[in-house]
Parts: sequence; C-alpha cells; structure tokens
Amino acid sequence: MCLSTVAISARPSGASVASEQAKATDLLNKINRINAHVEFLGQKFDLAQIKLQRVRNEITNTKTVVAEIKRNVAKGQLQLRSDAVFAYVTNGSAASNNPLFSTNASKVGATNVYNQLAEGNISTTLANLKNYRIKLTQERSLLAAEDAQAASATRAAAASFHSARVYQASLKNALAQVKGQIATYYAQAQAAAAARDAATLNNAVPSNITPPPPDSKANIAIRAAESYLGVWYAWGGASRSGVDCSGLVMLAYEAAGIYLPHYSGAQYADTMRVPLSDIQPGDLLFYGYNGDEHVAMYIGHGMMIEAPYTGARVHITPIRLGYGFAGLGRPRG
Repeated sequence: MCLSTVAISARPSGASVASEQAKATDLLNKINRINAHVEFLGQKFDLAQIKLQRVRNEITNTKTVVAEIKRNVAKGQLQLRSDAVFAYVTNGSAASNNPLFSTNASKVGATNVYNQLAEGNISTTLANLKNYRIKLTQERSLLAAEDAQAASATRAAAASFHSARVYQASLKNALAQVKGQIATYYAQAQAAAAARDAATLNNAVPSNITPPPPDSKANIAIRAAESYLGVWYAWGGASRSGVDCSGLVMLAYEAAGIYLPHYSGAQYADTMRVPLSDIQPGDLLFYGYNGDEHVAMYIGHGMMIEAPYTGARVHITPIRLGYGFAGLGRPRG
C-alpha cells in the first residue's frame, strides 16, 4: 500500500477545485485503508497471543504428564528391583521346595503358587515400565514440538507488530501532508461520510425501538467502556495502562459478567448477528472479514466508543457503517 504525494495549492482555481476535492477524497480512502490494515494486524497480533497462551497451557499440561510418567517409571523401577530380589531369593531355595526332597507337600504347593504370582508381577512390572518409557519419549517429543510452536507464534506476533508500526508511520506521514485548502476538502469528505452513515442508521432504525433498561448488562458494559475514555491504545492491551479495540470490549463486558475472547474475530463468532434495524446500545460493530479488523461498541444516539489505533486514545465517535463494516454482534447472556 503506497501513499501518493498530495499537491497543495494555496489558491486553487475553479478548474483545480474538483481536482483537489478528488485528491482529498482519495487521501481519505487511503487513510481508511491504512487504518483498517493496521487494525487487521493488531487483531492478528491478539490472535497470535491467544494461540501462544494456548500453547503455553499445553506445555504446562504436557509437563504435568511427563512428571506423572516419571513418577510411574521410578515406581516401576523400584518395584522391579524388589521383584528381582525376591526372584533371586526364591530361585536359590527352589531345591528345598522340590517335591522330590521335601517332606511337606502342602508347603511345596503353596510356595509354587506364590512363586508363580511373583513371576507374574515381574512380567507386569516390566511391561508397564516399557510402556511408560515409550510414553515418556512421546511426551518429550510433543513438548519439544510445542516449544517450537510457541517460539514461532512469538516471532509471528513480533513481525505483525513491526509491520503495523511501519503502516502507522505511513499513516502519520499522510496526515502530515494535509494542509491548506486541501485540508478543508478532506474535512468535508470526512463530514460527508459521517453524514451518509448517520442517514443510513436513521433510515434503518425505527423510532420505536426500546433501549435496554439502565441496569442491563449492555448498559453496565457501556459504563465500563466509558470509564476507559482517554486511555491510550496499546497493542494487545487490556488494562488501564492501555487497550486495543477487542481488549476494550472484552474488559467492558467482563464488568457485566459476560466473557469474550481478546480477539475481534473470535468476538464476532461468539456474538449473535442482529440486523442494523434492531441495533441497541451495547451492540458491537465489526469491521473486516468476519470481524477480523476492528470492533467498536454502540452507545446510542448514532455514537460508538472504540480504541481506534496506535497513537490515539479511547474515544466516542459517530458510528461508521461504510468502509469495512461487516455487521453487528450482540453478546449472549
């Protein structure tokens, strides 16, 4: 994605007005595309973090399995030593238990039965020990593979972060070029897009929709989200020190007792699809394919709250239904 240089004219002639307006619109579209791509990378970073945490949990579970196997191996080895000592001792006294030399037949029978049981224990112990060793080798191999997977996920997350920072720098550079008359046209293009979205919403939503009651989970989530106003956007953030778009939504609904994953695509999958005509405060607006770029929360009156992108703070802004809008989601519960 490249950014064209914006030519600036202090006093555009009538012939150049349309050209500069077109440039302002084009710049707005490019910035929207860059914003969407940055958000997409940010959400991919969140997804990588989720996968990394899952792998770390698997590694922890595997270590637990390995530890249990080691205990079983040690137990089997101890039992095997005991059985070997017993076998050696009983074998040494076999002659005295032979019916040809013994005067007590019942003693011989009992001893032989006991010897057979002991030998059976030895066979079982050896078989179990062999199985445990095989399983131990398999689990160690699995652990090594999981370690490699975790390292790969970490590298992928770092690469996504770096790429997003590069795109963010390009975005800031494009915004820095917006000066003079073209800045006015750019603002007009933004206002026109916002007006179209507002008109779309007003035409889609009937006036008789009853909003959720004040103590509803949706309104609890809205109040929780608004408590983060002014907090800086942070990659993978989910705290007062910084949040990203899905982190803000996750924390807001967590305050209402609804738990959503820290990834907009997963939040899209975990919520119910609702039509625009049924939009209510607390509903989530998703952007990108299956919500994999961005998520924001509708708070009513045509406004939404979001953690937009790196270098910006959590803010309330007019609803966006244009570029990249994928649909609405309503949290279950």
